Amino acid sequence: MTTHYFENTLSITSTQLAKLPLANHSILLFNAKTLELSDFNLPDCLSSFELSVINRRKSPQAKQEYLASRLLLKHLIKITQPQYVLVALNKMSTEFDETSSKLKIHVGDDVINTCISHSHGLVGVALNLDKSEFGFDVEKVSLKRPFEKLAKHFYHNDEITLITKPTNTQAQADTFFRIWTLKESLAKATSRPIAKLLSPNVFDELNSAKLSASSNRVAVTNSSESNVCFDVSVVHKKSIDWRCFLLSDFVN
Repeated sequence: MTTHYFENTLSITSTQLAKLPLANHSILLFNAKTLELSDFNLPDCLSSFELSVINRRKSPQAKQEYLASRLLLKHLIKITQPQYVLVALNKMSTEFDETSSKLKIHVGDDVINTCISHSHGLVGVALNLDKSEFGFDVEKVSLKRPFEKLAKHFYHNDEITLITKPTNTQAQADTFFRIWTLKESLAKATSRPIAKLLSPNVFDELNSAKLSASSNRVAVTNSSESNVCFDVSVVHKKSIDWRCFLLSDFVN
C-alpha cells in the first residue's frame, strides 16, 4: 500500500539557471554554501524588509540560505512570468503571511504564493501561482541522528514498523527521512502545523486529503563533505506534475 511512496518517482534534473526550461511547476534546488556573499551588492538584490531580515541572521550559512532562496524566487518569477522581467530584484519583497502560513512575494500590486525549504545549505524554492494545495521539503539524510529513537517517540506505529523492519542502518535512515519529508510537505500543502502531523500515519493523511506525493534523493558535494544525500518530497494536487531542477551554478 505504501510502496510507491519509496520508489523515487520525483524528477530531479541537473541544469544551469540560464538553461532552465520554462515551467511553472518547477522546484529549484541549489547548494547555497557555494555562494560568496561578498560577490553580491545586497541593496540591489533585496528589498529593505529583506535586508533587515538578513542582517539579523548570525551565521554565514543562514545568510547564504536566505540570500539564495530570495534570489532564486525572484529569478524564477522573471523566467516564468515575462511581465515581470524588467522589475528590479530589490522591488520584489518576500514576507511571511501569518494568517495563511505562506511565504508570499510582493511584485508591485501582485502577491504570489511561494514555498521554500532548506537543510544544511541545500535550498529549495518554488512558486505556487495557482494557489493550489502544494508543499515540498528537503532534508539531509543523516546517520548520526537518533532516528529510531525519534520515530518511536513521535511517529505512528505503522511508520515505526516500516523504519525498523530493515536490518541495516542506511535503509532505516532512508525510510525515516522519507516519512519526515512527506509529513513536512503535507503540513505546508494543507497549512497545518507539523506538530499535528507527527503522530498520524502520513500515508492515511495523504489519502484522506486526496493529494499526490512523489519523492527522490539527491547527492550534493560540498567542499568539506562528499556525497551528502538529501531526501526531497513534494505533495500536490493529483492533476499537477511538479519537477525539480538541481542548479549547478548561480548567475549574479
